[in-house]
Amino acid sequence: MSSTETRSGHCLCGAVGYRFDREPEAVVLCHCDDCQRHTGSAFSLNVLVARDAVEISGTPRSYQTKGTENGELRDRLFCGDCGTPILTILHERPELIIVKGGTLDDRSGLEPAAEVWSRRAQDWITPDRGRPRFAGDAP
Repeated sequence: MSSTETRSGHCLCGAVGYRFDREPEAVVLCHCDDCQRHTGSAFSLNVLVARDAVEISGTPRSYQTKGTENGELRDRLFCGDCGTPILTILHERPELIIVKGGTLDDRSGLEPAAEVWSRRAQDWITPDRGRPRFAGDAP
């Protein structure tokens, strides 16, 4: 993705959307318990983007959680109509916002650079030997 290319995404029903025109800071697979519950899946494809680069359309609802793994606060933004998890704000990194990768209109070119909280990964997930895995958060 070039710095002038815009990425966009939205919830399942289209009531809440977003766009950004900067390269992601990182793309990470997270296996923590919270991400598994939040996505209803075995992991979350987290696309970390500069918060000031993300423009949100519609009015997402927000639910604040305290991380099970590290105790940090999270604002989890989702569509109040269809329930799709869309964005997460990390209180310890307020300059970033996590875009849930599955909500992007175009998911191409988003290969994860690392996996975090791998000690919580489902045992049927085969690690990619070319990708760093961290038992907890990335250093």
